[in-house]
Amino acid sequence: MASIETTKTDTEDMNEPFRRQGSLRRVLPSLPSGDSQLSMSAKMIDRPAVSSRVNQNEYKQYQLEYGLISEYKMLQNQDIPGVYVIPSAHSSLLWYGVIFVRQGIYQGGVFRFKVLIPDEFPDGGCPKVVFESNIFHPMIHDDSGELDVRNGFQEWQKNVNHIWQVLHYLRRAFFKFETKSPVNELAYELYTTNLKEFRKKAQLCVKESQERVYDPPPTDDPHYIAFEPYNEDIHGPVRESIFKQKNIEKGPSSEEEDGGSVGPSWVQPGSLQPFSKPDS
Repeated sequence: MASIETTKTDTEDMNEPFRRQGSLRRVLPSLPSGDSQLSMSAKMIDRPAVSSRVNQNEYKQYQLEYGLISEYKMLQNQDIPGVYVIPSAHSSLLWYGVIFVRQGIYQGGVFRFKVLIPDEFPDGGCPKVVFESNIFHPMIHDDSGELDVRNGFQEWQKNVNHIWQVLHYLRRAFFKFETKSPVNELAYELYTTNLKEFRKKAQLCVKESQERVYDPPPTDDPHYIAFEPYNEDIHGPVRESIFKQKNIEKGPSSEEEDGGSVGPSWVQPGSLQPFSKPDS
């Protein structure tokens, strides 16, 4: 049987399991030369205030980004017919959009626009919608191309109003004109007194938008919505695969009920006339 010898040192270690090792002076840094304890305390008091301001700004930025992600998700769930929007790759406060007008006076128009979101969103008022296309319309400023949204959003409420509602208002503006306070007086006058002449001017805007649909992007932003002429070799297989997937999702029974399969909005080869599920 092996013997166990206990030394004095071992006994002290067992009796004092939390015995201090080393000196606390080695843990605490010494005061820099020339600095008193008072000046050091002042520096320590000032430091959290600066850090707090930085953290608040960062938090606001994160809050803004997550808020806009939520807004874009809500917009996707709304699926507004004929309206396509994507945030800029350079700034989340700028969204690029295009609307395909499928009926009414502006039928056939392909109008590009930008959504300008305030820096303090959801505070700071309603986002602005500015058309890049030339549109003769009572609710669109002739010089700036900005859509007047005052009648729809007299007071922007951050817990009630959302960006998708602005885009819904944009789409409705091409079918139902708000003429209480028109921003284009000439367009308003022709619409109320000479509808035939108004239609002619509106169709000129439609024709111009169709002629410029393949114009190169005015910016280097990769998210800018641009179009290319239809190429059967490139776009045909993609189109067929989407229609095929759509038929699988709908199933054979729904196809019979609807009178045929209806896929996403596509431009017919050789034409700018979109064909898709009609508005309900």
